Amino acid sequence: MTNDNYIKFTQAKEFIKTNRPNEAIKILENLRKTEPNDCNIEFELARLYLKNDAMEKEGEKILLNQVRSNINLSHSLLELGKYYAKQCFTSRAMECFKKLEKMEGKNRCFAELEIGRLNMNINNLPEARKHFNIIIDENLSNMNYAKLELGKLEVLENHYDEARMLFKSLFVGTSNDRCYAMLELAKLEVKCQNFKLAAKYLNELIENKTTNREYATLELGRMFVVLGEYDRAEDMFTSLLKTRIKNSALLELGKLESKRGDSSKARIRFESLLQNGNKEDRMYATLELGSLCVFEDKLEEAEKHFKSLLNTKNWYYARFELGLLYSLNGDIDNAKEQFQKLIDGNAPNKEFAIEELERVKTYKKLPSKK
Repeated sequence: MTNDNYIKFTQAKEFIKTNRPNEAIKILENLRKTEPNDCNIEFELARLYLKNDAMEKEGEKILLNQVRSNINLSHSLLELGKYYAKQCFTSRAMECFKKLEKMEGKNRCFAELEIGRLNMNINNLPEARKHFNIIIDENLSNMNYAKLELGKLEVLENHYDEARMLFKSLFVGTSNDRCYAMLELAKLEVKCQNFKLAAKYLNELIENKTTNREYATLELGRMFVVLGEYDRAEDMFTSLLKTRIKNSALLELGKLESKRGDSSKARIRFESLLQNGNKEDRMYATLELGSLCVFEDKLEEAEKHFKSLLNTKNWYYARFELGLLYSLNGDIDNAKEQFQKLIDGNAPNKEFAIEELERVKTYKKLPSKK
């Protein structure tokens, strides 16, 4: 790479750090024309493409070519695995991470972390715990990330004291370790209804202008919703509409409008995300729009929305809502089938599915509303 091109490449990486992906892509695509064989330019482009719905397949293609050519192998396997995990291609993701696990150096610790996260996503919590503990017990370089994930796992298993200990142990780490641990601790305290303590943590993150202060503002808004302080929640969410997490704020505003009973405003928020959001934004908006349709007694439209999510990472939410929808509609056999699939698939909401299955078994078949 020439000196001029290296300066441009450095500028592109700075744009990536400051969340200006379009400008970074423009520079890297121009560099690609003059440096067609530079694997680092290709790799950075691939990472950016994977975050763009319209370009993700090109990003996948670049990384697959690098893996086949044994170029940037460890980095390409890691990024490819993360992409497949996000797309719910669990077996492909696991294959990438397992290959990475067999490699030497830092690659193994990254593989252990991602394998743990992947097992958490599919609700295989004992296996996830095993991989996080390997990192912690061997004092690997990403030990603090493993502690954070293990804390989240403890919350999932309702081991709240253990989770608190893990999150608080990160307060003595780097500033980033501390602020991310404090955010998770605040979420836990909201869950436990320790609202004053949660507010203390969240306000500290906001007032100290930490890197995750926007997420802290979002969580504070969510806490106000739980407390029924809707106007204060709206202020929090509205303050985020010009930030990098504006779509998350828009989703929360839509959910808030639903709680207030203003379904027309809520629908506008969710449909805006369907049109302008990324794949993940659209997924969450579709789920909320389905719930809104149930409230409006538009059951056929609700069914369509929920079914469209069955191959996404939110499949278990969608299938649960389908079960409730079918039971509401008098379709008892279909309702039983949805809840049974959640149980058989060891879904994160399996316990709720068991309760609903037992409840729906007591129902008599009713004429369908369709």
